[in-house]
Amino acid sequence: MPDEAFRKEMAEEYARLLNEGDVEGALDLFTDDVVFEDPVGRPPTIGREALRRHLVMSVENQVHETPQESVTSMCGRFVVTRTKVVLRTPAVMNFHIIGIVEFNEEGLGHHVRAFWGMTDLSLGEGRRADPAPQAV
Repeated sequence: MPDEAFRKEMAEEYARLLNEGDVEGALDLFTDDVVFEDPVGRPPTIGREALRRHLVMSVENQVHETPQESVTSMCGRFVVTRTKVVLRTPAVMNFHIIGIVEFNEEGLGHHVRAFWGMTDLSLGEGRRADPAPQAV
């Protein structure tokens, strides 16, 4: 089982890779049969190919994820992370998400649950989760 530091770092690494547009690198963090519920309550994305399509769409929509604090579990299988997510197209959308990742024995994400509802979403620049760099 992955240790606590590894599990906490996974959330940071996933966000870094996705923010850089590295879909293949982000996919490498998950099992082939990953179950990805984003959001919980909608039909899950199942398997790497389906997750690839989801991540490509996120990158095309200029996703930027900013993980906040992560908390792990004593059983060694979970990490829970509060994250601010911004999508910039077709409009600026800000999400406040609680993500739960369950790991397999090899330290790969096997089941991901993203909890957010309509009251955790805002439109426009007003509550931007992470400021975009300004051109000089």
